[in-house]
Amino acid sequence: MTIRLLAAALAVAALMGAIGARADTLKTDADLRPFADRVMQGVAGAGVSAGIAVMRPYVVMPEVELQKALLVMQSQREAYPDRFGKTIGFEFIGQKKLGESLVRLAYIEKTERRALPWLFHFYRTRNGWVLESFMCNDQASQLFIMQ
Repeated sequence: MTIRLLAAALAVAALMGAIGARADTLKTDADLRPFADRVMQGVAGAGVSAGIAVMRPYVVMPEVELQKALLVMQSQREAYPDRFGKTIGFEFIGQKKLGESLVRLAYIEKTERRALPWLFHFYRTRNGWVLESFMCNDQASQLFIMQ
């Protein structure tokens, strides 16, 4: 499975899992970026499983779907050191808010040879913000279109 297919699979899994899935909430808009920063710190520090562990309580996706996504991501990442080099950090790229209910945060995972975009989509429920979906891929050029 290519990285593009991985991003599509994560988005589909998030949409399919939204029905009936329960998630904790982030209470205010101001909580979103610190939360996503913690996810990216986990990814950059200990790997994708650490990032998933941070987002797990807030993502609107059944656990089984999240585990499947994690397995696919870990499998893909086995080739990362050869293709992209080691992860050396992350950078916040931007935020876009649509109305009062949707927010997208964009980051890049910085590797030695390539920027890997991460997108977090939040939805405001009656109880607070949930992580509606997240995506990562190797198509940094898409970030220029989105901003």
